[in-house]
Amino acid sequence: IAGASRQDPGGTILAFTQELDGTAASWMNAPEQGVGRPDSTFVIDPLRAYAPLLGASVQRALGTWEAAGPRQRHAWASNYDRALATIEPGAMGSSAGMGSAMPSPDFAKIGMLRGDFGPVPAIVLADLGLARRGYLEQYLIGTSPGHSMHLTTIWLYDQPLMLNTAVANGLTDDQWGMVKERGFPVGPWYLILPAVAHVLLPGGSTGTGFLLWNLAFALFFMFAVPFLPGLRDLPERLRLHRLMYRYPAGRRSELGREAETDAGADLLATGPIAESKPQ
Repeated sequence: IAGASRQDPGGTILAFTQELDGTAASWMNAPEQGVGRPDSTFVIDPLRAYAPLLGASVQRALGTWEAAGPRQRHAWASNYDRALATIEPGAMGSSAGMGSAMPSPDFAKIGMLRGDFGPVPAIVLADLGLARRGYLEQYLIGTSPGHSMHLTTIWLYDQPLMLNTAVANGLTDDQWGMVKERGFPVGPWYLILPAVAHVLLPGGSTGTGFLLWNLAFALFFMFAVPFLPGLRDLPERLRLHRLMYRYPAGRRSELGREAETDAGADLLATGPIAESKPQ
């Protein structure tokens, strides 16, 4: 959390804001054990725990937030979320989907935003300070040691840096590599056929469709290739057996000569013994 917040402070501000207005990805994980409400778990509760050390202005902002009703809180956070979208590169908005990078607000321009934001700017800036110094992660470890790694991962999903890193390295689910292995930019070559079923064929992105298309591929290679005339001769015509076995380059004639020499030696060795046997 500290590393991501130092590298991308604008994205961290965006994450805290969307946790407050209910649009962050972590709200989908709220029913899970140890998560609770993301606005409380990641934003308000840590700030409340450290408030005595953060100064009077932060305590006033926190008090204003807690005194307001749910509708007013949501309005403040939503207004700030929309304002942050105006200082993103290209003003693309705060969600670009799994297949493309999520732009982060320009942190240098955050102080220029104007609107009915209530105490939200003061709250998220204070939380940014906690996150950059490692205190937010320490808080999660202290309050929920059994779920601290899980909570940290969920928070990183709210922050754009992890998604942007995945997009840059070809590691998102809507790209060709279905199993990402080290050394393969978009997945191993031997998953070409499953990837075709997953990405291109109708219904292949669903579990049932993916299973049925791969079963059809398997049945084709099991029954059509071995038994259909013409098709069954294709592996031989393509000399596919050479992919499995062949003599090393330049060694075939040498191995043949060695075999002939060994055979001649065996005949010479066994000849006299055979002749000397009693009749």
